[in-house]
Amino acid sequence: MAVDTKKLDELLESYITRTPNLISALVVDRDGLVIASKVKKKKSSVDEDLLSGISAIVEPILKKITTEFNTGLFGSGTFDTDNYRLVFLEAGELTLLVTVADFYANLDDIFPYAYLCAEKITRILDNRTVISKIPMIQLGKARKEMEPERDGKLKQIKIESGDYIFKLVLAGDGAVGKTTLVQKFVEEKFNEDYIATIGANIMKKEYKLRGENVVCNFSIWDLAGQDLFKRTRKSYFSNASAGIIVFDVTRRETFEHVNSWMAEFKNIGKPIPIVLVGNKIDLEEQRIVNPEEAETLAKELNLSYIETSAKEGQNVEEVFEMLAFFLVKNNFSQMEELEV
Repeated sequence: MAVDTKKLDELLESYITRTPNLISALVVDRDGLVIASKVKKKKSSVDEDLLSGISAIVEPILKKITTEFNTGLFGSGTFDTDNYRLVFLEAGELTLLVTVADFYANLDDIFPYAYLCAEKITRILDNRTVISKIPMIQLGKARKEMEPERDGKLKQIKIESGDYIFKLVLAGDGAVGKTTLVQKFVEEKFNEDYIATIGANIMKKEYKLRGENVVCNFSIWDLAGQDLFKRTRKSYFSNASAGIIVFDVTRRETFEHVNSWMAEFKNIGKPIPIVLVGNKIDLEEQRIVNPEEAETLAKELNLSYIETSAKEGQNVEEVFEMLAFFLVKNNFSQMEELEV
């Protein structure tokens, strides 16, 4: 199998740069062969020794994991040594993402990034189109701790199998691409024609959480952005499980209205995970809002931030993956010990 190692290297570089307290990341096959690896630049002088030491730690754990892996039962897990925290996550049928973090790192800070990285690795290995950049993720007040007791045992993360139902609300100014974003995700198509949504458009999508026997049933409420629908919109936010605020990177006024949309979400009366989406990145020459200022605003509002092109499908599925991960993980979790 031909592997785009350059793409993998770019992805791992983005992953360890973006994710707090990471030391290294490796992509390994089920026999323990390292396909790609990255160590944080500040530790580059000890890259070889560090990776050798990590490989020695990983090898016996990997043997146990791959026994479960062959039966499709593993999914994800963690292991603590005296110096490191290791996170293992399936990345396709034949490979694992191994994340090595500082011993004091919080797993809640790592798992969302690791999950998206593993999904992107799967796509690279399948020769599918993928953006080798990890988006900014903020759990905010919706965060739930998933810290296990640190007793030096391999722990498998178990999510209760079954179906989960979530109401997802999309908000943003008119013509920013909300409807096309949802269509691309739900129907895997892009509609060039723009028709103003009348009040709200509701679509449904079953989404299987990667590596788990879990199905997220999304009821996606695409709200009209025009002011004349503002009074009608209030009732649509009721009982929302999560939200997406979309702006157009080529129209600054849509970015400036993000705060107003956040105010409408506050009517829900409880904290929910919300992703800020900068859409139409395919129109690079017309771009006005740069990624840095969008990330700054997202941090101020405690939101995750990701950039998409609904037209080309770039990062569209990742938006919904992030929310599926947040929502399902908030309903888990057991940590099952496995003997090494």
